[in-house]
Amino acid sequence: MTQNITILGDMSQDEEDEAKPVTMKFARQETEEAKARRMRSYGYLQKKRNEESWIHVEYHGVNSDLAETERSQLHASKEEEVSEFCVKPDEYLKMLMPPSSETESEKPAMPSNVLSLIQLRTMPLADQVKTLLTNAKVITFSQLITLLPQGTDPGAALRSLHQVAVLVQGCWVVKSEILYPKEACSPHSGVSGEHLSKGRDYVMWRFTQSRVVTRKDIASVVKLPAEDVKDILEQMSRIRANCGWEFLFQYDHDFVSRNPEIVHRQKAFWDSKYQILCKQLKIPKEHEKKFKDKDLGIPGLDKPTRRRRNSSKGSPRRKRTLSGRSVSDHSDIEPDIKMDSETSADDDIPHHEPMEVAEVNHVTNGSNILSSTNCDKTISKTVSNKFDEKRTELLNFVCEKLQSRFILGINELRRLLNIRLTQCSSGYILNCEISDQMLEEALDESGSLKLENMWPPGTPEESLYALTFTGDKLDPVRKVLLSMFTTSYKTTRKNFIKKVKEETDIDLSENDAKLLLSDYCVNKGKGVTWYLKGTLIPDS
Repeated sequence: MTQNITILGDMSQDEEDEAKPVTMKFARQETEEAKARRMRSYGYLQKKRNEESWIHVEYHGVNSDLAETERSQLHASKEEEVSEFCVKPDEYLKMLMPPSSETESEKPAMPSNVLSLIQLRTMPLADQVKTLLTNAKVITFSQLITLLPQGTDPGAALRSLHQVAVLVQGCWVVKSEILYPKEACSPHSGVSGEHLSKGRDYVMWRFTQSRVVTRKDIASVVKLPAEDVKDILEQMSRIRANCGWEFLFQYDHDFVSRNPEIVHRQKAFWDSKYQILCKQLKIPKEHEKKFKDKDLGIPGLDKPTRRRRNSSKGSPRRKRTLSGRSVSDHSDIEPDIKMDSETSADDDIPHHEPMEVAEVNHVTNGSNILSSTNCDKTISKTVSNKFDEKRTELLNFVCEKLQSRFILGINELRRLLNIRLTQCSSGYILNCEISDQMLEEALDESGSLKLENMWPPGTPEESLYALTFTGDKLDPVRKVLLSMFTTSYKTTRKNFIKKVKEETDIDLSENDAKLLLSDYCVNKGKGVTWYLKGTLIPDS
């Protein structure tokens, strides 16, 4: 019996060890959308509700003792009255928003056209210069330095001046776009600020050519109402009877002699500005020579006697009266020219405007004699004038780019010139073949320095020209910086400051060093090493 049981146990053991096939199922990964739908389903919410455990709440009725006690705490007794609300409404507002703790000193009442020098000296230097120019309209550099705080660096004042003013007759006149923003308009006629700005720029340019202008000549070009023209002229000139509008200040010889480079740059600026005004105001090309020849007739200069033939021998001389005309119209009256002692009163007026001497045909026995030699000279002069005009425009363009970029190569200059040509009309004077030699000559005439610098390995070399003189105290430092690149093609700010101290004994600040390096160099990869502009291949 025992043996049979053992055999049956072995048989069951064999049956259990027999392998059975198993089917495995893998659930797909649930997406965010499917998960959101599942969590919003009723079955899922019901499951969560069933899983949530119940919390027993002890409830007290509205009339219970505990409810009465809690309600009584919501009411304040008369003894606990809040004192903050026992104030007047205006006092309550002051408590909510207390006044500033800063005590402002009461400013004395002054006219709107009076500027407080005490307030002025609390402003940054650039704002001081802008405020002074905006109020004065015209100022000499010596007057500006006198009004600025004692110890102000003249070089810093000059840099600020360039931002807000232009040079006219050696004096500084506030820029038109500062007085007439685009969104402004004339209080007299409603003319837009942009048109007023163009007209004022033309008036300033005329004063760079002569000391005296007439209102009619100005109005015929700028096409502005008479009151607006008068306002513009009053800003920078004064009226002289039988003469016109004369520039407000005398020519500042002292500033011009001390700063020839600034004068040269400003002349280039005005030459370029006049070309723009010619297109905007549609000024004919012969206009410049026409008004220059006319402006030669300024009182105080020696003039030929003008003789008038009376209709009858004994008739008295007739003069134009001023009845019914405003004082502002005096400038439109043709001046009576006399060669007597009265003209000597105007001899003390200096005349510093550029003058052109017109060619005068020789008169013999009342007839003009024009020889073939004169014809040849006229043709030659016409060609020469055309060439000079082209050369001057190219020089102005080069000076403009040097002032903004400080270092230029021939290839970069040609690229900038091509950009300018695409922005100008087909009749633009530089829209012709400009050779590399012409560009090099213009760079030489602009006063820039041709560099003899080192080049990084693998970089194609070309001639580079740098602007080394701007008229401020950092001009010696600029030369030191450029000389460093004659021995190495890279430098650091620390080495630059050290080199300046060794050669010029100037303690250069970190800000000035960074400013000069950013003007003349590029910082590759925002590191500490600086390379000369034009010596690195872009994206290298």
